[in-house]
Amino acid sequence: MLEQLQRLQTHIGVLKTRIETLEKENASLLKDKDNSEEQAHSQISHKNSLITQKQDEIENLTEQLTQLQSQHASLNTDATALAERYARLEKSCTDLKNRFQEILAERNELRVIKEKMANETRHHLHDIKSLQDERERLIQKNEHAKSKVEAIIQRLAILGTEQDHHAQEIQQLAHPSESNEEV
Repeated sequence: MLEQLQRLQTHIGVLKTRIETLEKENASLLKDKDNSEEQAHSQISHKNSLITQKQDEIENLTEQLTQLQSQHASLNTDATALAERYARLEKSCTDLKNRFQEILAERNELRVIKEKMANETRHHLHDIKSLQDERERLIQKNEHAKSKVEAIIQRLAILGTEQDHHAQEIQQLAHPSESNEEV
């Protein structure tokens, strides 16, 4: 029995050693489990914070997308308005070019008319000069004829002939205004 008791004690010692080993292993496993849980919890917290951060980024990007879409729509509206305005300006430019061409044509016509009128004016001025020269010549000729008639009348008056009466008639013919005053 002593042997059995010794065997039992040996078994108990082995069991105690095994229990201690198992308890150490269990404690080590519990520590590992706690560490793993802490790590998992920290990883979960970290992943949750990343998810929250990513969701915030998504919300910001969604807001930016909305703003950019509204800006895009606004820019499209502006582009359409500018295209219409450009078309109107282009049409106005074409109209202005056409009107400018018409004005140039009218200006050329007016230049031709001006040159024609300038030529006519020069011709008329030449005609006026010719008529004035002829008038001067006729006035001189008239004065010359008048002086001859007066000279003839004076000679007849000096001669004192009977034809004095005719001389007076001639004088009246030469100066009708003087005879009207006498009458």
